Amino acid sequence: MNRLMSYLKKTYASLGIISLILMSIPLLCTQKDTWITVFVHGIMSIKPHLTFGNFMRFMRDDVEDTIYSKTVEIMRNDEYFYLNQAMQGFGLEKIDIYDIRKETSANATARIYNEMKQLAGGPDVDNHYYTFGWSGLLGPTVRYKAAEKLFNALVNELETYWQQGIYPKVQLIGYSHGANVCLNLAAIRQDKFPLSPLAIDELILLGCPVQTETDFLVVDDIFKKIYHVYSTADRIQRIDFFSFNRIFSRRYFKNRHGFKVPSKLMQIQLKFVRNTRSKRYNHEKRYQYAHNFNSPSIISGKSPFLRDISPGHIEFWFFGWSPKNYRENFIINPLPAFVVLPYALHHIKQVENSLKNPYPVIIDIRPEHETMLIKQRKHNKFTKIVPFVSQADLERLNSIAYQVQPDQYDNEEYNNHIYSAMRKAKKIIYYPRKNNNDKFESRHTRARMRKRKLRH
Repeated sequence: MNRLMSYLKKTYASLGIISLILMSIPLLCTQKDTWITVFVHGIMSIKPHLTFGNFMRFMRDDVEDTIYSKTVEIMRNDEYFYLNQAMQGFGLEKIDIYDIRKETSANATARIYNEMKQLAGGPDVDNHYYTFGWSGLLGPTVRYKAAEKLFNALVNELETYWQQGIYPKVQLIGYSHGANVCLNLAAIRQDKFPLSPLAIDELILLGCPVQTETDFLVVDDIFKKIYHVYSTADRIQRIDFFSFNRIFSRRYFKNRHGFKVPSKLMQIQLKFVRNTRSKRYNHEKRYQYAHNFNSPSIISGKSPFLRDISPGHIEFWFFGWSPKNYRENFIINPLPAFVVLPYALHHIKQVENSLKNPYPVIIDIRPEHETMLIKQRKHNKFTKIVPFVSQADLERLNSIAYQVQPDQYDNEEYNNHIYSAMRKAKKIIYYPRKNNNDKFESRHTRARMRKRKLRH
């Protein structure tokens, strides 16, 4: 009898365990992946600071404790410069994508980016969005120090998720020299945290000035997949001549002595094309000719019925009310061009086995035709035509952007904030106040100290 009771207890216990396992299977199957996406801005404007003295400081990588650095510090703390891009305060700051109101551009950027992910389809994912704010100064040492802060901030934030049993994947989106800040994460891990578990699942480089000081970092194992996105209409990307080993920065990554571009890096030329305006053909005929994908010239985009209007450097990242270098007739105005990337990358991943890395892939977007072409011409004859988001969807995304547009954001006001920051910086540098705890130092004393640091 005792044996029978013992056997029944074991059987019921086993059945209970099995039932718990069976009940938990649906939960495991339906659990969403969690993604953290971080937007990393570029440098602050250096146009007013391109003097001969500053030029030499940029070349020496000696920009700290100068009028330039103090001006940028004041600008970086001025929330006026947050109103046209994905920028918040210093460090890692979370974004509320549902708080869409006037002058919350970071929120709108993330919301539009998230909406584009949903339009692309794919698995249901739990997305969290952040900005990472750094000084925005021009200089490799500054970017290295910013990368260390980003590294520590990511580890600390991920630990809060890990403690809850959530293991997010990480996507970084770095714009201009913010992209080089992201690349320097590999240098930080190599130099200071070789055993760190931090991994970047997707790194997206936008308009990144490709320099030999950082290009080799793409091979580091901290980056699982890298997308380098550029535009042939981006003139600013290539004119960074403060690279120590080259006169100008490159547009994309190339093999060189001691460095081979890894296959995990995909280089994407982002291209926008629209119909030409002509009185020779009526609208309906012109639309039909421009939509004839049996024509090689239509596929290539070199037809007289089409016009290349690819994004410039500012149009990659900023909203359309930016007072400088954002065209009023840009085809997705007022959106920053990079928000289309979730849609483009989703379709690229469907055909990735047919593409050859690291040769450039062209993403040719034609919003008027609601069409997108994925093309690769060098070493591979590949073309895939897929639908793009509808005009109605673009209008809905535009409406989100317009909800956060500031009332006054013109060229005059923009320059006023820049030159106001410069005036304040000059007062601080030239007429420093004597503090009780700090020894008074003249401008010439600080200059001598900078030179001494450079010698050592």
